[in-house]
Amino acid sequence: MDKQAQMPKVRQLKIVIIILAVLLVISAGGLAARYIYLYIFTPAQTTVTVPDNLIGEESDSKRQDIVSTAEVENSSVYAGSATASEPVGASNYNGGESGRPSSAKAEAAKLELYHGRPDANQKFEVRNMLPGDCVTKYFCVKASHDADIDLFFRTEVTEETKALGDILHIKVTHMETGKVLCDAPFSEIDGQEFSELLTKNAQGETTAYYQIDVSLDTSVGNEYQAAMLKADFAWYVKEEGSLTPPPQTGDPMNLALWAALALSSLILLVLLLLGRRRKEDARHG
Repeated sequence: MDKQAQMPKVRQLKIVIIILAVLLVISAGGLAARYIYLYIFTPAQTTVTVPDNLIGEESDSKRQDIVSTAEVENSSVYAGSATASEPVGASNYNGGESGRPSSAKAEAAKLELYHGRPDANQKFEVRNMLPGDCVTKYFCVKASHDADIDLFFRTEVTEETKALGDILHIKVTHMETGKVLCDAPFSEIDGQEFSELLTKNAQGETTAYYQIDVSLDTSVGNEYQAAMLKADFAWYVKEEGSLTPPPQTGDPMNLALWAALALSSLILLVLLLLGRRRKEDARHG
């Protein structure tokens, strides 16, 4: 009678175990699918809006003056190669900004440096620039650290035509402090390191905004027309031991999937142990 009475309970236990096993597989599959989706479809680089107080009206008016000057130069030097209604250089730079209206919000590439990822590299390409053209790129560098660290910047020219690096100018400015890291032609700073100190703070992280201006002087002649330059912009920290893991923001979907996976695993383990004990008791009984 005892064995017969236990049979329905054993069946129920098996049903519960099967259900939990299915939930376990679904949770694991959901996590795997989510990570695959993020790996394939999520952009490797994120952007943030540059705070208005870092750009300011003076910078905007200066950029408009550059555009106006460039348009005049283009109409006189390269007839028909640019129009007054099209921002100069807008099609000449992959990923940058040129002639941005003052009402537009500037976007900065967000680079996060932390323990396990002490460096970040960005590709830069410019071609078909005309005398007076200026393109601007913004970077938001966020470093997680528990000690004073040196943040390094280096540019390396990977490809160029017509020795464009000799006359193409690059200027890197820390937007909060106004400190200029470098201001010279590409050929002069190619491969050189420039750094500044990021001091330890109570937040355990530092966020710094940088502006990179690449320009071609108005005195450049026609010989550089259709020239091209490609470079790598590298941001890195050498003292990786001073870097800390990034703060966990907590993705709700990830947390729910992990919680379901852990709970299903725990209950399944308890039920399996309980079922095994009942079998042993029935055997000895």
